[in-house]
Amino acid sequence: MKKALAIKTEIIEEIKNLPVQHQKKILDIVRLLKTGLQASHKKHSITELRGCGKRIWKGIDAQKYVNKLRSEWN
Repeated sequence: MKKALAIKTEIIEEIKNLPVQHQKKILDIVRLLKTGLQASHKKHSITELRGCGKRIWKGIDAQKYVNKLRSEWN
């Protein structure tokens, strides 16, 4: 645990020595990582996928598509 704390302290000191714009980029990365970790613990519902890929199927008749696939089975 002490080693992890020492590494964390060293990283913080290195970040302090960077230009502000680089510090901001690192902060953005940390925020994204934190958000990703939080999001991975959230339970999802299949209904959240509603509408995904909608534009792919635009203009395609679903029944004709299914019939075409079924005809390929024979």
